[in-house]
Amino acid sequence: MEDVPKLSEEHLATAIELVSKHRTKKNCKTCFDRGYQGVNQLNMVIPCHKCVDQDAVTKEWQAHVRDTPALAEAYGDYFEAEEVQEGGEEKPQNTPEPDRGRSPDRHRPYGGGQPHRSVGR
Repeated sequence: MEDVPKLSEEHLATAIELVSKHRTKKNCKTCFDRGYQGVNQLNMVIPCHKCVDQDAVTKEWQAHVRDTPALAEAYGDYFEAEEVQEGGEEKPQNTPEPDRGRSPDRHRPYGGGQPHRSVGR
């Protein structure tokens, strides 16, 4: 397992502010209206999946990490890998290969052309 540094308390407060700024619902039973579910053992905020815009929080946190020298030194390399992947040619994910496992005249996968008939009735 990689040795990830623990987030300091001053940056934890900033992370909580970012999460609360990007809440999409006013009332949430999952996070008790805080915007985050808790803090993990590395002192990082776990945002609520129901009431927080995860993408907006991630983008703003990445910008904050780049702008803060102490955070950029500790966590900057984690975000650089994602940017390299985004900048390259995008491959579509979860697209089936053409004509794989399907007969050309049937809509069901793997041939299943005959409807199910109950036996003995």
